[in-house]
Amino acid sequence: MDSNKKQDGKLLHLELLRIIACFLVILNHTSGYINCFVYDKDYITLELILKLFVGMLVKINVPLFFMITGSVLLYKDRDYGYVCKKVLKTFGILLLFSIVANFCNQGHIYVTGFIRCFITESVDGAGPYWYLYAYLGLLLILPFMRSVAARLTVKDLKYIIIARTLITGIIPMAFLFVNKIMDSNIQYGQDFNPVLFTFDCVFYPIIGFGLDRLLEKEKVDKLNPFSFILLFLGANVTEIFLTWIGGLDKVYRGYDFLMAIGIFMLIKILYSKREEKEPGKIGSFIATVGGLTFGIYLLDPILDNYIDPLIVGPKTNNLLFLRSVVYCIVSMIIGGLITFVFKKIKKNIFFKK
Repeated sequence: MDSNKKQDGKLLHLELLRIIACFLVILNHTSGYINCFVYDKDYITLELILKLFVGMLVKINVPLFFMITGSVLLYKDRDYGYVCKKVLKTFGILLLFSIVANFCNQGHIYVTGFIRCFITESVDGAGPYWYLYAYLGLLLILPFMRSVAARLTVKDLKYIIIARTLITGIIPMAFLFVNKIMDSNIQYGQDFNPVLFTFDCVFYPIIGFGLDRLLEKEKVDKLNPFSFILLFLGANVTEIFLTWIGGLDKVYRGYDFLMAIGIFMLIKILYSKREEKEPGKIGSFIATVGGLTFGIYLLDPILDNYIDPLIVGPKTNNLLFLRSVVYCIVSMIIGGLITFVFKKIKKNIFFKK
């Protein structure tokens, strides 16, 4: 089933996807990205199309992480002891970094207020850590999701994708047009909530597992990568159009999953086709950087307080998006170096022979 070359036990296409997702997560919290949805003209221009194209692209960051998580965690049975240890470890990391990020952002810690905000997922300076709250929820239901994954077939996978396309894509798109024409507010009833298709922390891990573990290498090699490029572009352009129709304050997200699937499968296919040609040094570099992405993600909200003013500067300056991209690269380098050093020290202290 593992159709891609490994480096030190790691699937390199997943590590490359981690790097891409990590960069997009950091970019998602920059003023340059936010500015993609700021537009003061009432007609479409190339500038708007490019800004929205980037805006839609960035939205696949967390879906990619969830898909990677599904491939890694749902691949084999996990006992309840593993789940409990993973939950406690993740909770500890979330609490620690929320405290540090809040202190760096505010310059002080107000204990009562912090506890209240931590419970309600609203700690100042720790906004990007919302993913860890979702990840904790995923871990708690991991044994049951593994039961689903263990029985999953390619036919099931197709059914889930088609159902999601209808429920979150095509039908809401029809609602959008009807509401626009009739000045109405038609939407799903609140009791209609098929979790497997609508909850991202359930849907994406299952899809990630299915696409990465159920498709055999021979079948993957026969897939045309251009079809997934077209899938990504088609979903992106459709969301641009629907966002323009609905208004930039109501970003359409119904086809995010198709963009995520497009990028996920594109990387998987391309890597599968060149796995025998992959130089050892490049593979080692990808594996190393991929292993640092969690630390980079955790450190970015802290580093942001010190790096962003130096690189991005005022939120209205020229080349805001380019400056934000530079910020992301610098943040990843500094965060990666800190994480690398920490892991080396940790290894020498706790695993020293």
